[in-house]
Amino acid sequence: MPDTIVDIRGLRKRFGDNEVLKGIDLGVTRGEVIAIIGKSGSGKSTLLRCINGLETFQDGALTVDGEALKHHDAKAMRALRQHVGMIFQSFNLFPHLTVGRNVMLAPALVKQRAAKDGEAQARKLLERVGLAEKFNAMPDQLSGGQQQRVAIARALAMEPAVLLCDEITSALGRRRHDLADGHARDGLRTQGQRPRGLHACRAHP
Repeated sequence: MPDTIVDIRGLRKRFGDNEVLKGIDLGVTRGEVIAIIGKSGSGKSTLLRCINGLETFQDGALTVDGEALKHHDAKAMRALRQHVGMIFQSFNLFPHLTVGRNVMLAPALVKQRAAKDGEAQARKLLERVGLAEKFNAMPDQLSGGQQQRVAIARALAMEPAVLLCDEITSALGRRRHDLADGHARDGLRTQGQRPRGLHACRAHP
């Protein structure tokens, strides 16, 4: 497939005797947006976690942005996670950090982004998700929907080539659902003033 950014061949994943992923084949091209649909327990989240290296798999092959997953190589896995972002359904914000620091942390640690540049980027992203005034707030001062929007901003701050979204709008109302979907779709296109890749979403039918 031309310009494939995620390439999965014959992927199999088992938890004990329970085979969750049964020979998955999937190719996603750069800039493509896809939704993974299936009933609860069908392996949607597991597939996303395999793509970003959080889960190992028993058989098959998986490459992201031209690089094969190498779970035994810590350096290779760190490099992978600079290219793959994930927004979790459960937010996973750091409770002891402000909203702004949550967004700034990964770019500072992983990409060595200067504090001034990181703050400017964080403020811009928080404004885009409607939370400009929450920069200095703590996560426990936010509603569930607001925390999810912070998680979206945090993922976009890393400027990933691939963005994986695990039911990211489940905590949002209808209006915010549409806004969040738009931010996730266009965030990769606007960062760096050029198309940045795809986001792949887990979704229920």
